[in-house]
Amino acid sequence: MGRETGNALATPIAGALGADIRGIDLSEPLSDDVWAALETAFLDHKVLAIRDQTLDPATFLAFSKRWGDVHFYPYMDGLPEEPEVFEILAKPDAQRIFGNRWHSDQMYDPNPVKVTLLYAKDLPTVGGDTLFSNLELAYEHLSDGMKTMLSGLKIYCDGADKSRYGGMSREQWYAKGGMAEKLNAPEQEPVIGIHPLIRTHPETGRKCLYIGDQVQRFDGMSAEDSKPLLDYLMKHIERPEFTCRVQWEPGTLVLWDNRCTCQYAIADYAGHTRRMHRVTIAGDAPV
Repeated sequence: MGRETGNALATPIAGALGADIRGIDLSEPLSDDVWAALETAFLDHKVLAIRDQTLDPATFLAFSKRWGDVHFYPYMDGLPEEPEVFEILAKPDAQRIFGNRWHSDQMYDPNPVKVTLLYAKDLPTVGGDTLFSNLELAYEHLSDGMKTMLSGLKIYCDGADKSRYGGMSREQWYAKGGMAEKLNAPEQEPVIGIHPLIRTHPETGRKCLYIGDQVQRFDGMSAEDSKPLLDYLMKHIERPEFTCRVQWEPGTLVLWDNRCTCQYAIADYAGHTRRMHRVTIAGDAPV
């Protein structure tokens, strides 16, 4: 499931996944042919970096909604003018960076995100790239015996689990990143998702290793019992041959398929500001 080159719209970023898209203007209506090519490129490459865009929140949201219904992020408020768009802001004095770990978005939701769209508003001069991993390739490179052993396992994901935040609450953890004021209803009931570890893509039928840092344990097992295998699988998906690195440019919009990828926001721009707008699109229960 590596690089595909049959789509003239897309220029591959790496052999594993990812492609650049240039020469289209998302603030204008897209023709049926261009939209079809974009959809095909998305399924082929899993991560698309659409360059040279000028989008206000309303225009960004309108394009995002072409991919499906909006999935409201349960822990943050959106922009006042467009509540379905929310802002990820890393201030110069931030002590941590949002998304600085291998994860798929909202794995703890019973119906995790289908697509995430992230648009660059303010970028550091250098740094702030995002890594992506192709979880279908990660699955393919497991031994047959490992695939068989993993086939019946389910992952247990708890959005309020403090072990992900060094024992801190989500509110405390977000504050270290300078985004405490964006937190929405920090005392709400936890959101929990239990999903198959080996997930089948609903559109392509391809299997992937559905793993990320939001997994606390395997369902029916303790965290202690789960840890050795979880650690192994997390190291496995980080292998360079499964990944691509998206270098952000002013006006870049990146969208990725959360059903078969993991991402990692690189924290290498301390002392600088990075401001992004994000929309997440609702998905189905993994099977």
